[in-house]
Amino acid sequence: MLHKWDTKRIDSNMSESTSGQNCSEFSKCMEILHLMLDNEASPQQTTYVSEHIHECMLCFEQYEVEKQIRELIKKKLANVSVPQGLADEIKAKIQFNQS
Repeated sequence: MLHKWDTKRIDSNMSESTSGQNCSEFSKCMEILHLMLDNEASPQQTTYVSEHIHECMLCFEQYEVEKQIRELIKKKLANVSVPQGLADEIKAKIQFNQS
């Protein structure tokens, strides 16, 4: 289970928060985090990140930010309809490339 903490801003280098927190595993954690959010992480990777963000405020904060961004994008894109002509053109190109 994830703990909820007050979020802090993460500075532009993304490995140190404005409160001065550092994480030597930040890059690795973010790489696996993106795999998790895309449902492509292995069970071991998921366990690693879940345990790490339980202990690391910086990575937890970034996890929450990334998760919220993806949820917002999904919500916004879910209601977008594609013009039928475009859909037909894409289908035709896929069928052509599979031939």
